[in-house]
Amino acid sequence: MRSKRMVGILVVCIVLLGSLVSAGAAERISLATGGTAGTYYPIGSAMASIITKHVPGVEVTAEATGASVANMRMMASGQVELMMGASTTVFGGYSGQPPFENGAVTNIRGIMSLYPEIFQFIVLKDSPMKNLYDLKGKKVAVGAPGSGTEVNVKLIMQAHGLEYSDFSPQFLNFGEAVTALKDRIVDCAVVAAGVPTSAVVDVSTSLDVRLVDLDTKVMEEFLKDRPFLHITQIPKGTYRGIDVDVSAAASPALLVARDDVKDEMVYAITKAIFDNLDTIVASHVQGKMLKLETALNAMSIPLHPGAEKYYKEMGVLK
Repeated sequence: MRSKRMVGILVVCIVLLGSLVSAGAAERISLATGGTAGTYYPIGSAMASIITKHVPGVEVTAEATGASVANMRMMASGQVELMMGASTTVFGGYSGQPPFENGAVTNIRGIMSLYPEIFQFIVLKDSPMKNLYDLKGKKVAVGAPGSGTEVNVKLIMQAHGLEYSDFSPQFLNFGEAVTALKDRIVDCAVVAAGVPTSAVVDVSTSLDVRLVDLDTKVMEEFLKDRPFLHITQIPKGTYRGIDVDVSAAASPALLVARDDVKDEMVYAITKAIFDNLDTIVASHVQGKMLKLETALNAMSIPLHPGAEKYYKEMGVLK
């Protein structure tokens, strides 16, 4: 009887030990996202869930963070293996531009473009401004000071030959910009986000507005040396009263890996995400923008070899 009890205990111990070994076999990695109220966190959480479920031996935790700049610094210090970030910020960090002028973040490689953050120049419908050149001498809400929006709006205006001295920049966030446009305090409000954007829906519901077109020929030449931006279209009907397609610049959010993450893991992560896009779509309205055919749009840093292998297999790269 005693021997049977001992055998039973031994079996239980073996099972428990096996469970512990199995649990310990999973490699735990972190994905730096953004604030819980933003877009990065829900989409990042969905990706973490997909990877944990569909990539054997890998458990991913989505970390709420201060977003792009903070994520780049976490990558540089080796605190996280994966991150989300604006293409502009990722490019700036990789190339040692402010605020990374004291140390470029070169230990990063791209996995995919997630969704475009589109720069929407909004004016009232009765405004005489038909293009960006017409903003000369006007009050333009360019985004919060030092924000990714403000940095990119400044570049877009420069492409059209306009510096801050040529118009009156108003450093307002999206909500403030839309309110200022409603109150006719500014002539143009710029909002950078996936479309449709709630702030633009709000103003187009209460006022008759238009979206100002870019000069695409000028922008195409300007963007040859700026891989973090690309030209896109805001389809007619996106907002009330917008009855024509509008050309716009976009800077996508990127999924990025540290360069020492194994090639086979990044390959499996890339494949798992594209095999389970329904989970991403269910996580946030911008999830529907993640597509294989746009996965390399404005990829501003070198691809990770694991992701490159997947895209070659899928015919996206040759």
